[in-house]
Amino acid sequence: MHLEKRLFYLRNNDTQVGFHTGNGTTQEVIDLDKANKNDIIVNCNIRKVRNKDKNETHMRVNPNKNNNGYILTEYTAFQKVMQDVFEELGVKEFKWKRVDMSFNTMDNKYYANYTKLNRLLIACIANSTNDKNTYDTKNFWNGKTKSLATKNQLREVEFYDKADESQNRSPYYSRLELRSVRMNGDIEHEFLEVWFERLDKAIEEFEAVQNRFNQNMAEIYLEDLAKKKHDREFLSINSFLMTRRDYIFTSSQMKKLLMLLGLSTEEAQNKAYNFKKYHSIEYFKREDIEEIVADIKEKIIEYFSK
Repeated sequence: MHLEKRLFYLRNNDTQVGFHTGNGTTQEVIDLDKANKNDIIVNCNIRKVRNKDKNETHMRVNPNKNNNGYILTEYTAFQKVMQDVFEELGVKEFKWKRVDMSFNTMDNKYYANYTKLNRLLIACIANSTNDKNTYDTKNFWNGKTKSLATKNQLREVEFYDKADESQNRSPYYSRLELRSVRMNGDIEHEFLEVWFERLDKAIEEFEAVQNRFNQNMAEIYLEDLAKKKHDREFLSINSFLMTRRDYIFTSSQMKKLLMLLGLSTEEAQNKAYNFKKYHSIEYFKREDIEEIVADIKEKIIEYFSK
């Protein structure tokens, strides 16, 4: 990754950070008519507590509802909005079950420029807990990536084309979300400690992720190679690599992949060199992921400090 591009991600990019949506419960049974008239509350209902003879109120909120489409970028502003809601409804104690933190960009080239980097980051997060629910969604008509995501029972991560998702109604062009699900602690603990640990563990998956992608790509190519020529999708290694550029993150990974496809060490080195020379492909270093994770942490700390 070129240093200038990484510096733009870290410093020059005006990312707006804040909580997108959240939900939780209170043991108090509140006035649903009053709740449903509140703009901040997206959904509110009363449910029976499992295995207990009592009810509780479930509430989903969007604290940014009255902010003209923008995220509240100060934690104190989020707290003020929610406190006003709780006071209006008479809620004295509220337990957050899910909170979504979003990183929003207003640069119309950001999504395309940093999709591959975020693919690597999300893959590292997914691999750290061996997630089963991972996906890469495409636009039906043009085949462009709409979103990248990984999910498990405790957290979700998604990077998506916000302009596409909102049909250009949002002031933002892209959004990275860190979502906490089934929370047990408070918000500060969840995002300043639990998420920091998750991000640190993700960095350690940098090499393993490359190997995992390679094993899957090699399997696809070799299965195709075994077909009759007129049935094959890839008529050369180069044609295959052109379709897999977004899943090859380092020159070392490229060489290892080529060797899995049957090339010798020398042939793999030459092929990797020539592909890089004649075709566009972006490579990263572990340092890039370390810097990006450090930047995400710094932005989270800054949000909570305001």
